[in-house]
Amino acid sequence: MEQFKSYITEEKDEPYRLMLIVYDDPTDPNITGNELKKEWAKNNNPKDFYQFETNRGYFTTNEKGNFVAHTYIEEKSSPNPPKIITDVKWDKEGFEIDPENTIVGVRSSMGDRAQRFTEMLRLKNVHMVNSRHTMNICQDKWLSYVYLKEAGLRQPRTSLVTSVETIEVPIKEIGGKYPMILKTVGGTRGVGVVFIESYKALHTALQLIYKIDENTGLILQEYIKTPFDVRVLVLNGEVVAQLKRPVIGGDFRSNISQGSAPLKMKLTELEKSECIKATQSVGGHFLGVDFIPSKDREKEPPYFIEVNGSAGTGFINELNDINIYKIIIDTYRNRDNWNLDK
Repeated sequence: MEQFKSYITEEKDEPYRLMLIVYDDPTDPNITGNELKKEWAKNNNPKDFYQFETNRGYFTTNEKGNFVAHTYIEEKSSPNPPKIITDVKWDKEGFEIDPENTIVGVRSSMGDRAQRFTEMLRLKNVHMVNSRHTMNICQDKWLSYVYLKEAGLRQPRTSLVTSVETIEVPIKEIGGKYPMILKTVGGTRGVGVVFIESYKALHTALQLIYKIDENTGLILQEYIKTPFDVRVLVLNGEVVAQLKRPVIGGDFRSNISQGSAPLKMKLTELEKSECIKATQSVGGHFLGVDFIPSKDREKEPPYFIEVNGSAGTGFINELNDINIYKIIIDTYRNRDNWNLDK
């Protein structure tokens, strides 16, 4: 952490503008984006910060050839479903995205709209945190597994599921021992993860899932029993924060969104270096890395669960005695930290 503090307090201090691509879902509110907005306003021009909602926004192009982001804003709506919008306005002036002075952070799932917007920005050489490529890897648990495996990182044995008829193949590849974990490749917040205790349960779960959507991407994973897992935040190749997520009583998951009460956590040097390798393997700049600690944490690398391209920041400040939002904002005052990796 001391190394990181010195890293962000170098003499280079240049003003810049920050835009976030967000999708404000009631089940997954944009807490990080709103906290960044508050922190930005303390020492920067509020007009140089913008949140662009993919479900309501559009781009125009100005006379300089730069994209201008515009977001629709809902003023009033019916309190009861079905939702009826009664008054909507849009930001006609918008927010200019100039590659020379603007960074764009992605705080949205990579649906069709986000894909299109981020690719348009990539073609303009806008610095993205994180790139479309990185976000796509992180949102697909199978691709994430493949990239981390190529980097030589330790993970639970994992296999891609392609059909009920060929399920014996992934069962064998992960060791054939029950219980095991079945996951949708695109699940988040602990949703889409099933604890499988027998072949019959696995067979039934697959039949049900494929009946609903035969194209659902699934992976089968070795179950590693643990009392907790760890979330680590890595920013531009440096570990900046971490916390312990105890497994929820009566459950096997440890997601904060599912009710886990996080605790302070101190990492070993090996765990820090392995987390940095994990972020480098997917090419990211600001990522959340989740792992299960090994029995000998000083000598044995952890088991990586996933890398999150749009990591939440809940409990980070309290459990690390930092201001993560100020750290993020201050990091990019130094243009040396603007890397155009696509």
